[in-house]
This record gives sequence, structure tokens and C-alpha cells, in this order.
Amino acid sequence: MHVQNRIVLLVTITVIWILAGILITFYEYFFLANYPGIYMTEPMQDYSLSKNMVAAISALGLGGLLFGLLELFYFQQKFSRQKFWVAVLKKFVIYATIMFVLIVLVSAFYNSILSSRNIFDDVTWQQVGAFIFSTAFWHPVLPYLILAILSSFILQLSERFGPNEMWKIFTGKYFNPKEENRIFMFLDLNDSTLIAEKLGNQKFYEFLNDFFHDIAHVIVRNKGEVVEYVGDLVVISWTIPTGISETRCLSCFHEFEEEITKQQQRYLNKYGLVPQFKAAVHCGKVIIGEMGKIKKSIKFSGDVLNTTSRVEKICGEIGAKLAITDQLVSILQNHRFIMEKVSNIKLKGKEKPVDIYKVTSPNTK
Repeated sequence: MHVQNRIVLLVTITVIWILAGILITFYEYFFLANYPGIYMTEPMQDYSLSKNMVAAISALGLGGLLFGLLELFYFQQKFSRQKFWVAVLKKFVIYATIMFVLIVLVSAFYNSILSSRNIFDDVTWQQVGAFIFSTAFWHPVLPYLILAILSSFILQLSERFGPNEMWKIFTGKYFNPKEENRIFMFLDLNDSTLIAEKLGNQKFYEFLNDFFHDIAHVIVRNKGEVVEYVGDLVVISWTIPTGISETRCLSCFHEFEEEITKQQQRYLNKYGLVPQFKAAVHCGKVIIGEMGKIKKSIKFSGDVLNTTSRVEKICGEIGAKLAITDQLVSILQNHRFIMEKVSNIKLKGKEKPVDIYKVTSPNTK
């Protein structure tokens, strides 16, 4: 995930945790208000809504910030290739441990200050022990743990199913099908059949999975959306404004090449070969909507998908690593790419021939 996107998500997580702290404080206040005279009892005489509100905002704000930093800048890399339940369980153990240590330290400092004793004094730690084994211990612990587990669970789901698709289904954006102008890239691995025969099914699966993982952050950085994986092919989509801005729909491919070049020694050591790939990019109108009942997902439908697939199939015939249509060329602005026009290409299933452009970046020509 791009650093800018992580920072935005970090701020969002922190704000959500702060809002949760405010809601919890109000809940406690109105819950207690239903019991007349409770504020007159000895434990509650010093109760203050404003002080509790400040404490909750401060504690959960810092908690949300710590959670977000761990999730976005450590756990996503550490646990990205582990089973869903294993990742959630490991995170729970880590968060519970951090929470326990922090609360014990805070309690120790609090008791030492309150009693004017040294933090290492036996009496101080006896008071800490009494607090840990009391019901009061769970008052600060439970909100943190519940928020951490829920937030972690949602982030894990988001990573598994894609943040954009999950949000669209949640908000019902495409519950009723809509027509949109979109850019599509069909990225396909070269010689996949031969590679599968050489590596075997298990090893080839790992090879393909490594490839898809390595290019994932490039897709996110260029604000693309993974539509689906089909065998050794990945379909990526952009809205028209997003895809043509900074020529992301083309830059993305060359960043794939740069990323795989960086990783080539790892591929050679593990598999004895490096992924080679080609891609086609096209644009046009598609229908987007939720489809299915047992496994509901956002689906795209339209001739633009068929055309992109056909262009990808002939990349080898015209000697192109990256091929795009004249329809896409017509909307690109201020691009830095070298384009070689190949005229009157007959695509399977199409009556009229089309013009296709072979694309290279200036430093690879």
C-alpha cells in the first residue's frame, strides 16, 4: 500500500477509535444516570463526564494510532501470506500482551505517584497486583481489545476481498447496475503452460502467487482496482479520470517490469526463471453491478472487456509487450511513452479492423 494511502487510513482508524471512545463515555454516563443516587455513592462521588471524556479521547486516540501504525506499517507485510484465522489470532495475542504491559506500567506509575513511593517499592506492586486481579482491570482493557479485534478483522477482510469492492458492496453503490466509462488492463503471464510443465502444479501455483503479490502494491500505488484473477491473468480497472491522470494505466505496466527486475534473483533462486508478461489496455462503457447470491461480488459486463481480451491475445503476433487501442490513445494527454501504430488489425469476433499501438517507455526503446 502506498505511504500516502496508509497515512489517510491511519488517520481514519484513529478518528474512528476516538469516536468509539466518545460513544463509550456517553453510554456509561446515561447508563449510570438510570440509577438514581449512584453518583452519591463513595466510588462515584468524583465522577466527571468531562474528565472521563478527555481520558477516553486521549486513551483511545493513542490506542487507535498505535493500532494503525502496527497494522499498516508492520502486520500487513508480516502476516499478508498467512491464513486468515492465524493472522487474526496472532494479532490478538500481540495486542493483548501490549495492552497488559502498558496497563501494568501505567498502574505502577499511578500508584507510586499517588502513594509517594518509589516505583520499585513492594507496596506499589502489591497495589498493581490487586488492580490486575480486580474487576476494575477490565474496564480499560475491554474497549481496547474489542476495538482492536474488530478493526483487525475488518482490515483482514478488506485485504482479502479488496477495499474498494468491500466498500461498494457495503454502501450498495452498484446494487442497481450502472453504466460507467472505464479503462481495463488484461495482464497475462507468458508461456504459462510451459512453465507449469517445468515446475509442476504446486510450484507453479507458488510462482503465480508470488508474481501477483509482487505487483499488488504497484496496482494500489497507481490507484487501480483488481477486477479478478483468471488463471495466470489479472484484470485491472480504472475510472477514466484516474487512469489517464499521470498516465497511470500505462505507467503501471512499466512499474511492474521494474518491480520484477528487482525481484529477479529471488525468482531465479526459487524457481530458476523470472516472470515475463504482456498486457493490453482499452477503454469504453461497461455495466457494473452486484451479481450472485451465494458469493456476491461486483461484476463488469460489456464489449470493452471482450475487446481488451482479444488485443491481449495478439500481443505476441505483433511483437508487443504492451498494446493499447486507438480509442485509449485518443483520450491520453501529455504522455511520455513511445507508440508505434499497427493498422488494420483484425480481432476475433470483430467485423471491423482496429488500429493498435505498441507502447514502450522512452528509456526502454
